[in-house]
Amino acid sequence: MTSTPHTLPEGFDPVTLEVIRMRLDSIVEEMGIAMIRSSGSPVITEAGDFNTALFDPTGRIYAYSDYVQFHIGSGSVAVQNLVRAIEGEPLAPGDAFISNDPHTAGASHPPDTNIISPIFHGDELIGWAQSQAHLVDVGGMTPGGFAPGALDCYAEALRLPPGVKIFEKGEPVEWVRRILLNNVRVPALFWNDVRSLVASNNTGIRRLLGTIEEFGLPQFRDYTRLSFELAEQVVRDRIREIPDGTYEAEEWTEHNGHVDELYRVACTMTKRGEQVTFDFTGSSEQTDGFINCSYGALVGSVASAIVPILAWDVPFNEGVMTAFDIVAEPGSIVNPRPPAPISNGHLTTGARVSRVVTKLMNDACRASADETVRDRTQGVWGDSWTGGISAGTTDDGEFFVLFNMDGGGMGAGAQPERDGLDCAGMMTQVNNMLPDVEMNEMLYPVLYLWKQLNTESAGHGAHRGGLGLRFAWTLHGAQEVTQTVFAPSAQVVADGYGGGLPGGGSGHEVWRRTDVGELLAAGRIPTRDTLDSAERELLAINQQSVAIRAGDVLVQWIAGGGGYGDPLLRDPRLVAADVRDGYITADTAKRTYGVVLTDGVADESATHAARAELRRERVGAAPTETVPPTAPAGSSAPRRDADGWYVPASGARLGKGEDWRDEARKVTQVAADRLAEYGVRVRPRTEGRRVLIDEFYSPSCGTLLEARVRVDAAAN
Repeated sequence: MTSTPHTLPEGFDPVTLEVIRMRLDSIVEEMGIAMIRSSGSPVITEAGDFNTALFDPTGRIYAYSDYVQFHIGSGSVAVQNLVRAIEGEPLAPGDAFISNDPHTAGASHPPDTNIISPIFHGDELIGWAQSQAHLVDVGGMTPGGFAPGALDCYAEALRLPPGVKIFEKGEPVEWVRRILLNNVRVPALFWNDVRSLVASNNTGIRRLLGTIEEFGLPQFRDYTRLSFELAEQVVRDRIREIPDGTYEAEEWTEHNGHVDELYRVACTMTKRGEQVTFDFTGSSEQTDGFINCSYGALVGSVASAIVPILAWDVPFNEGVMTAFDIVAEPGSIVNPRPPAPISNGHLTTGARVSRVVTKLMNDACRASADETVRDRTQGVWGDSWTGGISAGTTDDGEFFVLFNMDGGGMGAGAQPERDGLDCAGMMTQVNNMLPDVEMNEMLYPVLYLWKQLNTESAGHGAHRGGLGLRFAWTLHGAQEVTQTVFAPSAQVVADGYGGGLPGGGSGHEVWRRTDVGELLAAGRIPTRDTLDSAERELLAINQQSVAIRAGDVLVQWIAGGGGYGDPLLRDPRLVAADVRDGYITADTAKRTYGVVLTDGVADESATHAARAELRRERVGAAPTETVPPTAPAGSSAPRRDADGWYVPASGARLGKGEDWRDEARKVTQVAADRLAEYGVRVRPRTEGRRVLIDEFYSPSCGTLLEARVRVDAAAN
């Protein structure tokens, strides 16, 4: 791509600049290693649900670790709010502050607990070390910190505002420690994780002070300031390649924990020159359910989409986000006020923010004259955390809380050159990890029956969206647990791009009174096909206090990513390989991709005829323009030249108006019904607003140009 060449100011050495930058990156990574090695929680050690960072004295980011990106927002807001809260109070080396309140401290939700420590060089405050991790329990009405039944934030957790000192001059503040441990269900694990966060900060402080001793404080400050400026300039150069204009998109959060309603996440993106504004005015008002998204999580969710699209190769520091303004009305679902409950807002509404920003950037980047920027388009990720939290007492009398990190196994959106990653995690999870089956079975009284790819989840396309995970477990070593579940992407699923189809949704079932014991006793492996049950109970999208007893089986499936490009443009050999590898069925290969298999190999002539018939069905007549078999996979998204809009796959024209959709053939159906025809599972809505899918076809060649999910204003 074209970019403005950058020359370092006189007196700056590029080698020193890079050494200091990489030193900061290595310090925050070492902080993460220190946390992992000192923590006893699988949420940290197995799944990497944490972040580490270094800040300057005012709360600007020096460096940020690559674990969970939306903590960029919550961590920054936490440090900035702490600086304001303790202004004028005495500080000393060895101090550490704890906070977790989304409303006052910027946390994504209460389990995401911050430890923030001042960094002194001599007597001078020169920065802050910050570590944040999801702690297994923080009190409140439900084990694990997620509270679908909460009507306000007071029921969700023990709320810690900025300014609560947990360590003073290197020693625990005993009365604070006693209050905290008196309000959580697993006090030993909680306190050990707090200490691991402190250890992480101490590691960062030691390493940063060593770096400053090596380079000197004045030089360190000069070079970090320059790093801010260079990161900002690279991002602004890329923004300039996007056409000026106003872009609009929306997403919908499902079920607030009490009612199966849909809540709007609206965003207007205005791009002028090298500045972008995301305005979330028009989003739903805050609700009395746990899906409200804190402002810190909002900022982090915007960053989660922006960084991989426009700053994929830029070392993250304060300069990356300087070109972006965020507007959100107080009292809305994306910037709530107390007493709004908030314990799952980051994984529901926050994930919808990342999805809506991705859709906005798709619209903007596709119109760029720069090929590199155009190639940042993608299928939307299956962003949502399909959660399961189990709490109970083992047969040995030990109380436990299992926050199952398998919920991070959602599919990524497809890319211009390849399929989306399977079980990739949320867009915000740069280092997503899924727990080992053996580790969960060792630590908790569960026995896995299967853990496999969810073949009903992928968004089909010329490049296929990533598949989500599906798994099942039964109790092994406990008689009963209380289960909390949430499946935020069940009904309004992730869109594809440029003719790629949406991905599938998430959900939970409890198979009651199964024959799992008999099968295991007989030496047979229980599978989805061999396991019998007296009842299969479909759980609500969000539900708490579900009893699971010995002999029951919890089944969970997770959303997939959207596809990229018309499925009829996928290489038939790749489709045949997908069938052989078990990613799709032979029926889906024929009905969705138009590929006919003979002895596991694509039949060229039969496939050509099947695809021609599917194109004829799309437009209701024989196409007047031909799509050659060699058409590139990503060539279905309309483009514009001096003569107007056209379809790259065939050259068919789509008019000269502002919106090519005006000339396309539009077909609208209920999303769950239509996607089922493609072999994709989406939960139907039985009442309230309908979830529809609009498919736009070229009337001349029958190419699928766009398939987008939307919510109808009319109720069922």
